[in-house]
Amino acid sequence: MFLFSSTPSQGSTGPGASGAGRTGTGNPVIDAIRQGAEKTGAAFEYLLSTAQRESSLNPSAKAGSSSATGLFQFIEQTWLGVMKQDGPSLGLGSYADAITARGSGGYTVSDPAARQAILDLRRDPEVASAMAGALTRRNADALSAALGREPNKADLYAAHLLGVRGALTLIRNAETAPGRSAAADLPDAASGNRGLFYDRAGRARSASELYAVLGTSPGSPAPASTLVAQANAPTAYAPEAGSGIGTLFQTDARRGPVSDSVARLWG
Repeated sequence: MFLFSSTPSQGSTGPGASGAGRTGTGNPVIDAIRQGAEKTGAAFEYLLSTAQRESSLNPSAKAGSSSATGLFQFIEQTWLGVMKQDGPSLGLGSYADAITARGSGGYTVSDPAARQAILDLRRDPEVASAMAGALTRRNADALSAALGREPNKADLYAAHLLGVRGALTLIRNAETAPGRSAAADLPDAASGNRGLFYDRAGRARSASELYAVLGTSPGSPAPASTLVAQANAPTAYAPEAGSGIGTLFQTDARRGPVSDSVARLWG
């Protein structure tokens, strides 16, 4: 499976954008994810798997402990940043124009009503999927430049969880110091993701072990056909209980809308 197509589509994206002409699955959320993949060149299977893990394919999902919302559980600042950077190329220029990058970091929208309208788009499956695809491509470009190779699924999921800086630290340690504790070099990320950095017995996972977790269950996507079947089944898919994984878009209750550790890794 290729993680990216060679030529991303630059077709129109927007609330209620038509998917006419495409083969539908009977599930509008999955169809929206497929459209997002086509528009950005990101792999459909990767986006579908990530949406399953983040929200169980519920476009209205809302985290109880942060601002994370929607299929991909974007926090507010991440959403505003991706919209500002990639909205124009995806037919969302009017929203991007309303967003201002602050000199001190972060993004703001001067009109409260416009800000809320932009944030509400996180619940639109087509827009959220396009934004997730755009972010995935940005992560992939940064990883490829740093690693000198095309990133694999584990690399991309590491960037999704830890930001590009954190992902590079983990990837390089897994290659050069595989037995070293992953938490030793990513202590802040580990403190907010103990179920990921430590096993059930409380033992710190090594860099190679953590990298393997991200590339296998529960980190790697199942085949698209399996996920589609799960999504259309009478019983909703539930993420693995007790996985303890906190992503770039989700934070625990002890922190603000985005954790300081993730902000440092991402920035």
